[in-house]
Amino acid sequence: MLKEIYYLIRDKILFYFSLSSGISTFAYSLLAYYFPIIMTFFNINIFIIGTIYSITNFVYVILNLPLGIIVDKIGSRNALVISALIAVPLFLIMGTRIAVFFIISFIIFESIVRMINSLGIHKFILDYRDAGKAFGVFSLITSILASIGILTGGFLLQYFGVSLLLFVFISILFGISSLIRFLKLPKGENKNYKVGKIMQLSFKHIRDKTLLLYILTSILSSGLNLEVFYVTIYFVKYLSIPLTLIGVIYSTYAIIMAFLPLLFSIILSNYSSFKNLSLILFSESFIFFLIPLVYNIYITFILFYFWTLLVAMQNIMGVNISKSVTRSEIRGSQIALISTFTNIFQIFYNIVIGILFEIKPSYAFYFSGTLGIIAVSIIILFILLFHTQNDM
Repeated sequence: MLKEIYYLIRDKILFYFSLSSGISTFAYSLLAYYFPIIMTFFNINIFIIGTIYSITNFVYVILNLPLGIIVDKIGSRNALVISALIAVPLFLIMGTRIAVFFIISFIIFESIVRMINSLGIHKFILDYRDAGKAFGVFSLITSILASIGILTGGFLLQYFGVSLLLFVFISILFGISSLIRFLKLPKGENKNYKVGKIMQLSFKHIRDKTLLLYILTSILSSGLNLEVFYVTIYFVKYLSIPLTLIGVIYSTYAIIMAFLPLLFSIILSNYSSFKNLSLILFSESFIFFLIPLVYNIYITFILFYFWTLLVAMQNIMGVNISKSVTRSEIRGSQIALISTFTNIFQIFYNIVIGILFEIKPSYAFYFSGTLGIIAVSIIILFILLFHTQNDM
């Protein structure tokens, strides 16, 4: 087992892919968890912040499939290079600290840039000979650098505020990431498929019942996330946790996520099924019902780190299940379709979350937990109706 991991880490292509992604992840993580807090500095209320995130989801819906087709055509390397390059001017514009420019640049980055980057990463990993273990190595490098970035970002914002130099530094890091990707990753263009054929195949295979189940559970469980905007605001505004401690929480989360996926990629390689996924989703949903009932910070931390353990398992299962229900030559398009449906849901989800949070913060958590329970119920119903041994 250790020999296999060592071999994967020695793989130069996988290493440079993970390193370049780690640098861009470090750059993004300096502000990732603090964007909602920065927006509150501009006196933007929670409902408007939720609407801003909904706009990013709307852009996802419009552009995700076209970009997925483009990624299938140009290959993962070119997609990753382009995403990092576009990020450079956007963060420089955010650094002007003009509210309108900040919001516009934020929306473009969170939608278009992260969309291209995500599609490129997913295609690279799922096309790799052992997707689960590739994801484990990728997570090891990116999560370590992300943890450092989160902790550093919280400290800088707490004591130095929103600084132009910070945004310039982030832009430089994205430029370095883009250069590494351009020089070290293989091209991997798909020259055998025309756009029309890719779209035809993508929609044809989306009718597969296991793929449809994966899409539906991905949509409903997408809210079971303690990294989203309203959770960060809840921690800071309602539990009075300082930004430096928020940085510690999410940086330790990233450190844990550096090692657990690699471990679980081996342990769970033969246990990635919808049945086991439903157990994880049920546990995550239960946590979302508990968090608003707990006012003790230490118990909240315990719940948060238990959720982290569950997410690490869910990520590996998700990668393995995703690989089993998608086809290699059209993965970019199929992933884009899955993401498109999820983001259609997220448009309404973020607005509803914003409204519920304004009424009472606990309602936002209960709503997300309820959707998770519905996802679990659908998986159970699917297994009972179709009795697919592969999913049991």
